[in-house]
Amino acid sequence: MAPFIDDWSHPSSPLPTQQHADTEEILNAELIDPAKASNIKAPEELIDLTHCPRSPNQFTGHIRLPNLLYNISMSPIAATKEETRTFWNPTIFALPYWANSQYIIVNMVTSHGEPYRRNVLCEANICHPKSRKSNNPREMACTDEDLEVLGPNGGLRCVTSPVEVDVPPTPAESCDGNEQLLADIPGFHDPRLFYSGRGEPILMVVSQSRYACIGLWAIDLRVVYPSLEETFSSSPRRLGPGPLMSYPTLTELTRNPPSTRRSYEKNWVIFSPSPSTSYLQYELNSTSRTFAQLVGAGLTTTNETDPLEEPCLSEPTPEEVGGGHFMAAPSWHQATPALKLILCMRSNSTCINQTGEVFFAAIHRKHVNGFGLPERYERYFVVWSATPPFNMLAVSQHPILLANETNRGWTPEQIWDGVPESESGSRAEWGQFTYTTTIAYAWGREENDIREKVMGYLDDEVILSVGIDDQNGLYAKAKVSELLQCLRICPGRMPI
Repeated sequence: MAPFIDDWSHPSSPLPTQQHADTEEILNAELIDPAKASNIKAPEELIDLTHCPRSPNQFTGHIRLPNLLYNISMSPIAATKEETRTFWNPTIFALPYWANSQYIIVNMVTSHGEPYRRNVLCEANICHPKSRKSNNPREMACTDEDLEVLGPNGGLRCVTSPVEVDVPPTPAESCDGNEQLLADIPGFHDPRLFYSGRGEPILMVVSQSRYACIGLWAIDLRVVYPSLEETFSSSPRRLGPGPLMSYPTLTELTRNPPSTRRSYEKNWVIFSPSPSTSYLQYELNSTSRTFAQLVGAGLTTTNETDPLEEPCLSEPTPEEVGGGHFMAAPSWHQATPALKLILCMRSNSTCINQTGEVFFAAIHRKHVNGFGLPERYERYFVVWSATPPFNMLAVSQHPILLANETNRGWTPEQIWDGVPESESGSRAEWGQFTYTTTIAYAWGREENDIREKVMGYLDDEVILSVGIDDQNGLYAKAKVSELLQCLRICPGRMPI
């Protein structure tokens, strides 16, 4: 398949081991004092990220980063025949630095008449043209064949043959209306890869629910892809096997109480403030936010959101809608796994133990047309505290586009306004109707412990996987400080 992006020269299971602690004690834990919770403020290091180094596009309101989107190829070097299948909506995370390969990709496969959903997995490496210097000196230069497959900018290519992700099918308990059509199709969709606080490689999928119609399930990726077991048990800095499995079998995640469960669940996010505790965030929008602590076997406590927390996300004003930056009645939803962040530069050894920790993730603002169909997804980043009660702290002031990415709703001239590099060539609509599926810390850091895979610093690189209109997939890399620039502090969190 021809590269999607052309040359662009400018820059239900046993109780998990991690939860051996008394489950009843967790369920009955004393609530946080709301008065104290409401006084939590954003750390000074986060205030520094409210500065906007570049102005938003005057027509679209987006901030465009200089970071490129690159092609992904599921056709490995040793392939005996050309890969003709279509892959879309990839999810990616980095392997430990001592692994033979750099990344794992799980990709959905376009159906060609098969009555089921299919997903495949491969190990992959990034290569770059010999003429272009990489920020990571351990990344390899592309061969001529790589460039033929990936295009002139290089990209991410499988080094092992894609294998089918064999996850057991799940039955739906009860579906209504059009949801029944989705439940009748076996197989999972919307896969997400991430590391738990213990360093476990977790695959979260959307599949038929044993409680309702469609729900979310988790399983340790080492069960699905046993080759990982050797990698995770061979750390040069830690003796013994890899982290014990919290999800050794496919386990459905739930809400508590059961009356809060919905018929169709999706877009949940797990975040782990410590190796022994994890939380499940269900909603994050302009009117509500809900999360609960996981206590084992996919079960959770009731909602633990600070009752005095003010919404951080907002709806567009009539003036903003009238100005053309936003459409009426957009909706917010979660998009990617969460990453833990130390608000400090890794290169600054004097501040590492003196700054706070937060979580951040990408979210989408979904705009629909007059027929209720998706018109575009806009990418924002949100930040919340890594200590109870995990208050929301900040959100991007403006939606974010990558260097060679566009979006629907405007003319190419409007989208590329203020981008001098685009004036000499075609102002095409490249990578339109995109949505971010995963963020993960990029490969190459020499962690002391596998548990550090989910934690990073402001000058660490993040890899973003991007879906293209349910037809293709790309990726980009950027430093955390680039993604989290131009933040707006949430109501009530600005230090006095």
